[in-house]
This record gives sequence, structure tokens and C-alpha cells, in this order.
Amino acid sequence: MLSRYKNYSKHQYIKGDRIYYPSFFSKENIIDWLLCTEKHLIRCYLKALRSEEYYSFIRPNKIISYYYSRRKNKLGVKLGFFIPKGCFGLGLHLAHYGSVIINPRAIIGENCTIHGNCCIGNTGSDEGGLPVLGNNIDIGQGAQILGDVKIADGVRVGAGSIVLKSVIEEGASVVGIPGRVLLKRQDR
Repeated sequence: MLSRYKNYSKHQYIKGDRIYYPSFFSKENIIDWLLCTEKHLIRCYLKALRSEEYYSFIRPNKIISYYYSRRKNKLGVKLGFFIPKGCFGLGLHLAHYGSVIINPRAIIGENCTIHGNCCIGNTGSDEGGLPVLGNNIDIGQGAQILGDVKIADGVRVGAGSIVLKSVIEEGASVVGIPGRVLLKRQDR
């Protein structure tokens, strides 16, 4: 999946997610580091995740990959994130901390936004498939996407929704338990 990013430099790849990275010696970065803010921890988590992917897929180095994997896992325990390497395209935005669990074989496109308490995985059986999500997906607080589900580009999954069926309409909004298409966004 990550072969499409081979043309990125290390710096572009590692900082390719949609989060603001202040300069290292800036007042904002130092205050965030001293206070150990949520924003700082999420930035560190994303850097560790992308570094692990970079040293696993683009420039393979087992020792450095293990180092970033351990760093990511330690931060993931603090933040409640379980996001395996290679699931997301660049442009991931984690809105805030909270339980985010992604199956290692799920495929999620670029520019995805995830709010807390989300799960993307199988239905509990080994026979069922795993979700494949397109680009520019917005997954609301507490939403779950389970099973052999395909989600089109630009879909918004409402807070607390449980999606068990594919959504093929681009730009649709999905709400409810089980998730159903409520309306389609009009591009203006």
C-alpha cells in the first residue's frame, strides 16, 4: 500500500499528516512539551507511526523500525490508540485522544479524520472481510465500521453509528444503528 509514497522525502513522509507541527524551538512547542499536552502527544504518536512505516516499507531497517514501533506503542497506551503500520494513507487527522482501534488488515485512504472511541475492524469472525475506506472520510465520535464494508470517497460517518453495509455514494452521510445513508452532500 505504501509503495505510492516512495517519491516522498523522509521529512515529507513523516510530517505528511494533517496536524500542525510548530518549529522545534518555538514557544508553542516548548510549552506543549513542558505541559505534555494532548496535541503534543498526538504529534509524537503520528511521528512515531509514520517513522515506523518509513523504516518498514520505504527504507527498511529492522532496528530503527522496532524502536519507532515501541515508541508508538507506548504513546498509544497513553492515548488509547491501536493503529498498526500501513493502514492509513497520508493526511491522517486524529481529532483528539480516546480509544481508536484499527484492524491491522483494514485499508483506509488519504486525508481521513478520526474522532475518539472509534473501531474499524471485522465482525468477530475470521470468515468476514475487513473494511476498505476511500479518501477524505470523516468518522465521528464513537462510530464503528465493521465487516466486509466498502466506503466511497468523501463519506461522513456520524457519531455513534455502526456501519455494517457498504456505502457506494460519494459524499454521503451515514448515521444510526445500523448505519444508513441519510443524505448526500451537494458540492457548491
